Amino acid sequence: MQRVGELGICYPEGYYNSLVEKYTHETLPYPYIVKHIGDARIRRHFLYRGLFEKPGDLLDYGCGTGDAIRQLIRDGYPAERITGFDVNDASIRLGYDLYFDRHDMENRILVAASFPDISEQFDMVYSGSVVHVIRDEQEFLAYLANAYKALKSGGIFFGSTLGLDDTTAGQGMHGPPRMMRRCELVDSFEKTGFCDIRIISEDLPEIGRRGAGFRLWQFCAGK
Repeated sequence: MQRVGELGICYPEGYYNSLVEKYTHETLPYPYIVKHIGDARIRRHFLYRGLFEKPGDLLDYGCGTGDAIRQLIRDGYPAERITGFDVNDASIRLGYDLYFDRHDMENRILVAASFPDISEQFDMVYSGSVVHVIRDEQEFLAYLANAYKALKSGGIFFGSTLGLDDTTAGQGMHGPPRMMRRCELVDSFEKTGFCDIRIISEDLPEIGRRGAGFRLWQFCAGK
C-alpha cells in the first residue's frame, strides 16, 4: 500500500485493516504477488523500452493484479491496445481495491475459466511470473499453445519466470511448482513453434537469497 500510495493513491483511515481481513492465503491464490504490487517487473524486461517505439495490440496473459497493464499505461502505452486475461479474479479484485480504478480497468480485463478461442489477434503476449506457478504439464503446454495461437505472424511472446540454472540438479527444496532451466524453456518454446528465442538471467538480490542455482529468467520468442 505504501508503494501504491507513492503513485498518488490516498487511502481512508482503517482501509489497511479492511484489506487484511478481506484477502488471506485462502482467498488470494498467489499471496507472494502482494510483495510486488506497485513495482511492476515488466519495467525491468530487456524488451520494455522497445515496446513504445511501435505499440501494437498486447495481451497480458495471466495478468494477476494488473500491475503490468497499469505500468504500461502510466509510461504512455495506448490503453486501448492492451487486454488482460486471467482464470481467477481474486488478484484482479485486489488490484481494484488498491488502485481504486475498477471503472477504468474492468473493461480491459477478461476473466474466464478457460482461455478464449483467439487466433492471430495480438502483436505481443506478455507472461509475467506465470510459468512457474503452473504445476500440471499439460496445462503448461496448453498455456504456451494458447499464447502462440493468439499471436499474429511475426508477433512476440515475452515475460519472466522463476527457474533454475542449467547446472542445478533437482527442483530445489523451496520455490514455486515449476522451476525450469534455460534449456528446458528453450525446448518447450521450440516444440510449441516459437523461434528466435532469447533467455537471459535477471540479476536480483532477492533471487540470490533463495539459494545457489535459482534464476529469474527473462525471455522472448517470436512466431
